[in-house]
Amino acid sequence: MSAAPSGSLPPLSEEERAIFANAIRQARMLQRTLGPLCEVAIHDFRDIEHSLIHLEGSLTGRKLGAPITNIVVKAWRQQGDDVADIVGYPSSTPGGKSLKSSTSFLRRADGRVIGAFCMNIDLSDLLHFQAVLHPLLHVDPLERDVSETFAACTGDTSLAILEAAIRRAGKHPSLMNREEKKDFIRILDEEGAFLIKGVVQHVAKEMQVSIYTVYNYMRQIKKNNDWSYYLKYFLN
Repeated sequence: MSAAPSGSLPPLSEEERAIFANAIRQARMLQRTLGPLCEVAIHDFRDIEHSLIHLEGSLTGRKLGAPITNIVVKAWRQQGDDVADIVGYPSSTPGGKSLKSSTSFLRRADGRVIGAFCMNIDLSDLLHFQAVLHPLLHVDPLERDVSETFAACTGDTSLAILEAAIRRAGKHPSLMNREEKKDFIRILDEEGAFLIKGVVQHVAKEMQVSIYTVYNYMRQIKKNNDWSYYLKYFLN
């Protein structure tokens, strides 16, 4: 819907009429694309107190001839024709709806500001939905970086554990010295790697050592030197 300003105002030039006509077409397209949660208003600054000349949507309950908002007029008064567009600022309706608003100033070719293109998006339902989703999406932080892998086979789990251990060690096992490799085995043990059948072979390959060397490292890091604990992995 649209209406012309009062007849007492100076007439629009051909350029200004084209600017407002184009803004109105864009307003219709934008509001119909985004739907009922969107409202687009076109303001003509020839009459600030009755500047609203076109309105698509009905979020704010305004009618044609309503004044420009305080935020927009303040920015224009302070910065004049150099005023920058105002994007993504919070606003609200008299009925309490929470809005996200943006204003783009309409200018002639010579840079003079003649009006504004204002868009409002109703966030009320989205904010409520966010409040519902927040506790569902919240995860408690862990003591260290951990990512759970839902594997399709044992090999996937083994690979995930090896990758996690390499991240913790900060170096690929093939580049490690003897002590670093022993520490890498300790990390793998903490990750639960040796509870998985056949993982020793994967570890030996990554470390570029024999499986017997891996078992030797495993034995050394165990304080009780309980070799029988690991014998079952050798037999797998």
